[in-house]
Amino acid sequence: MTSASGTISWRRPSLFFRDIFMATPSYNLTDREFQEIRDLFFSLSGVLLADTKKSLMAGRLAKILRELQLDTYHDYADYVRADKSGFEKQRLVDTLTTNETYFFREEAHFELLRKELIPELKSRRSPITVWSAACSSGPEPYSIAMELANHLGYSGWQVTGSDISQKTVTMAENGVYPLEMAERVPEHYRKKYCLKGVRSQEGKFIIKGEIRNSCQFFTWNLMKRPVGFGPFDIIFLRNMLIYFNATEKETIIRNIVSALRPDGYLIVGHSEALNFAQAYLNKVKPTVYQPIQGAVIQAG
Repeated sequence: MTSASGTISWRRPSLFFRDIFMATPSYNLTDREFQEIRDLFFSLSGVLLADTKKSLMAGRLAKILRELQLDTYHDYADYVRADKSGFEKQRLVDTLTTNETYFFREEAHFELLRKELIPELKSRRSPITVWSAACSSGPEPYSIAMELANHLGYSGWQVTGSDISQKTVTMAENGVYPLEMAERVPEHYRKKYCLKGVRSQEGKFIIKGEIRNSCQFFTWNLMKRPVGFGPFDIIFLRNMLIYFNATEKETIIRNIVSALRPDGYLIVGHSEALNFAQAYLNKVKPTVYQPIQGAVIQAG
């Protein structure tokens, strides 16, 4: 701009103009930073991210770097390590955890539940206890709960759901989902156990309170031994082991089985096999296992 003397002078741009015209910061995740954050995530979750997850990590964490006004991913790793509240550590886990889930996934398991396991366990004891050990935002435990309620009513059973992500556990507790996710729920279960959202909940559906009240949720790291909950008649641990190496899988299965009743059932995903656990688990059906009587099972 021209001054009164006719000379040109430049003033520092106002914050308003800098906010408009300055480019949004872009971040480059170096290989070294990827390894640093991958190691940090592993120490918190027990999950080792594959090399192919570098772009996913960069994209999901970039907005956190902007929020915290940090310059590099290394600065972010230092920030997480220095956080004493635990908030940033949990946020890192929540951000990088994969949460692919839907209702009545792998229908064969629910057919087994309704036709064989529930009738068998009903004659044996009450209440029937089930643990969904990697429940994500809740579709699996609520699918289990609907099957139990359909056979037993709203009493005589208890479903427990756990996940390492606090964010998804909170979603599970709320029991509110996008309406399109209801398409996988059998129609008679939708009518009986679900409500269609209205007004502020339009476009969503809600699990009825009678179902939610018989389900409990909490955060849990599968690398830790179960303490203060169990034993369970049935444990679902499906499509989770693929994220762990052989040693970690062994630790997780030993931890899980330590919370299983001697005559209980462990159900894993159709792409997973527990050949390494033959010393203490008997395969009774594809993807379905029971503890071997008399076998010593030590938690990992």
